[in-house]
Amino acid sequence: MAVTAYEVDSGAAVVTLTNGAAGNVLNHESLGSLQAALNRAASDPDVRVVVLRAEGDSFCLGMDLSLVRAGAADPGLAKETVGQYTALLAAIQDSAKPVVAVVHGAVKAGGIGLAGACDIVLASEGATFEFSEVILGLIPANVIPFLAGARVPAQVLKYLILTAKRLDAAEALAVNLVDEVFSQAQLAAGAKAVVKTLLRASPRALAEAKRFFSQLARQTREEASAKAQAKLLELIQDPEVLAAIQAFEDGLTPSWFSKYQPKHPLAPQGGS
Repeated sequence: MAVTAYEVDSGAAVVTLTNGAAGNVLNHESLGSLQAALNRAASDPDVRVVVLRAEGDSFCLGMDLSLVRAGAADPGLAKETVGQYTALLAAIQDSAKPVVAVVHGAVKAGGIGLAGACDIVLASEGATFEFSEVILGLIPANVIPFLAGARVPAQVLKYLILTAKRLDAAEALAVNLVDEVFSQAQLAAGAKAVVKTLLRASPRALAEAKRFFSQLARQTREEASAKAQAKLLELIQDPEVLAAIQAFEDGLTPSWFSKYQPKHPLAPQGGS
């Protein structure tokens, strides 16, 4: 079964994640399919805008955990997949054509990077966003160079990663993970209006604007991405991470998961 669908509709290449039953998780197959779709859109003169959307209840739940386990046994596979993900986010940001993410449902971990790398992120009111990696002993290393500063203030991003805080759509809008929020009933109409506006603009001007922003960020991104990949590959080999993933899939909690039951409040009572 195909994990993505591709259609060109009136100047827009619509790329749809179609593995909704599995949460549209990212793996070797889906990353390759997304890259191929982006390449196809880039080379098609009839395409001026790319729209990324998803079927199912969730937009994207991040990396396929079974792939993480497989990567521990096969470092070559892990390196290839981590590189695929980084290359895909870079291709989205470097695309001369605007890429618009239309998001609904849960967006977790690497799914946030996939959406956040897009030029415009539109979300339904019911969408939620969560960097859940630290719960499994990982960090969103590949995502950070593409979001920190460019989309989300670095300190805000650090807070969201350290706490694995789940944001609703309004909160995501407030920290710039999302550019506009619509009711579920109005999401399609809102996306249509944005694409319509993009199609009214000069393709060259849009490409030049994107290139300008990319040049600002590119000064440190390559070095940061290389370090991020190395760190992520290191963590994939960690036995505690693998045990935590197995526990998670068995409906249990990682060994370091502890309930917070303080005897005293962390802040004085009655303060302003």
